[in-house]
Amino acid sequence: MTFFYGLSGWTLKKVSSGTLMKIGLGASVVFYSLLFLLREKSVAFAVPLGILGGFSGGNFWAGFNLNQYILSHSGRRVSYFGWGGAIFNLANAIGPVIGGAIITVVGSSHLGLMNGYMTLFFLVAMATAAAALVIGKLPDHETPHFSYRHIWEHKRTKMWKFVLGQNGLLGLYDVAIGTVTGILLYVVLKNEAELGFILTMASVFAMVASLYAIPFLTKRPSAFWIGAIGSALSIMVFALFQTSVGVWVFIAISGLTAPILGNKLFTVYFDALDKAEGSWQQKYHLLLERDIVLGIFRTISFIGLFVFLQFGNEIQLAKIWLLILPIMPLAIGFLIHACLNTKNSLYSSS
Repeated sequence: MTFFYGLSGWTLKKVSSGTLMKIGLGASVVFYSLLFLLREKSVAFAVPLGILGGFSGGNFWAGFNLNQYILSHSGRRVSYFGWGGAIFNLANAIGPVIGGAIITVVGSSHLGLMNGYMTLFFLVAMATAAAALVIGKLPDHETPHFSYRHIWEHKRTKMWKFVLGQNGLLGLYDVAIGTVTGILLYVVLKNEAELGFILTMASVFAMVASLYAIPFLTKRPSAFWIGAIGSALSIMVFALFQTSVGVWVFIAISGLTAPILGNKLFTVYFDALDKAEGSWQQKYHLLLERDIVLGIFRTISFIGLFVFLQFGNEIQLAKIWLLILPIMPLAIGFLIHACLNTKNSLYSSS
């Protein structure tokens, strides 16, 4: 994904950002169709499937993030990311419920379980096609004025270094927390239905938090500390209490606080881009640099977690890993605080 995102500096000279997003969506349909068809055999094709998944994500997010920056207004970004997070989490909450209902209803009929899954995949393909039509409604824009040497040659002030540091830590954190909690939640609950309900409720909590993050951060920009401290506290609770009660406390605290930190993280990043000299066409190397840093540290996190889990009982090691992770959201909070106290423009010093 990082490779194909980095390649977008070249591909965006050949195709529009909207076309790049459509290519990503099309590849995503192929990717999930292959997973469905191959099932357990997909493990044998991990490398080509990983390349296809990375091709899909790298192209889609390159086009999406560029349009997101161009079309968002600097004075309303807290509201933009708040509503965007709320809509995303609402879809995350109802998607599994709808999917499960389709599989159950069709599967229990004379058509059988296989046709239940086929119906779901067909509807997902139709939803993806609808998303491609929506992408076609985005306004056209010029090609970025980009050269790869811009990444190596541009000057970086403290403010931009803080932004890169925030996203490096985010890359280490989001992969680790998602992977480890995904494993441990299933170990604790031991039931797919209960796990699905827990994850749905986590999305509901996050949807609510995304909405109240808007007035919180608008009135008090320092409210992001609620997200940083809440995320750290929720992880500590889950690490110490591997029970159903611990799970509920974890998803409630993290769901109701983490979106506030996420909103501020993205707002600070886009505000830093605004401070760079020149038009948006001259800033694509900054978007690319940030996402390359994010992708590299996500890769490092995956590798580090894989190596760490080889030294004993995987479940026990995962619990130990959880005791380390609370440092990450707090460190991100300190870097956001440092960034907000940096008054220099992006290119005022090296």
